[in-house]
Amino acid sequence: MKLQENTPFTIEAAFSQVWTGGQPDSGSGINVHITIQNPNNKEIELQHFYFRGKKTTLEDNTKRTKGLYIARFIKLAEKEIILHNDPKKEAQNEPPKLQAKFPFTLKDNEGVLSYEENGTLKYVKLKNIEEKLPNYYPSAPQNKQ
Repeated sequence: MKLQENTPFTIEAAFSQVWTGGQPDSGSGINVHITIQNPNNKEIELQHFYFRGKKTTLEDNTKRTKGLYIARFIKLAEKEIILHNDPKKEAQNEPPKLQAKFPFTLKDNEGVLSYEENGTLKYVKLKNIEEKLPNYYPSAPQNKQ
């Protein structure tokens, strides 16, 4: 997969931010915010973002904030594994999902954006992605007795 040096759009800024939900089983993750200017939507279709060994689709937030796209990498709460003397009960465990080989060698502050231009899939590397302070969402209000 060849990385493009020049793109038909401008990447103005990119930052990542870890988040953690405050509710049990609400999960955690990391969001990468990418501000892109001048994507000619008729010729360009932004596809995926590769970051820290994972791949996700880009969410178009340009209606709220001009040029903003977000890649959301969500880690759901882990399911409990059944360990039991009875193998039938252990057989109810879901087998682990194997991840496909990651196609890029990247540093922690680098990512790759894939886009389609006139029917051709292309890739561009984003370097020096700033990591902002984590966002910890509040937990549910506690019952006061």
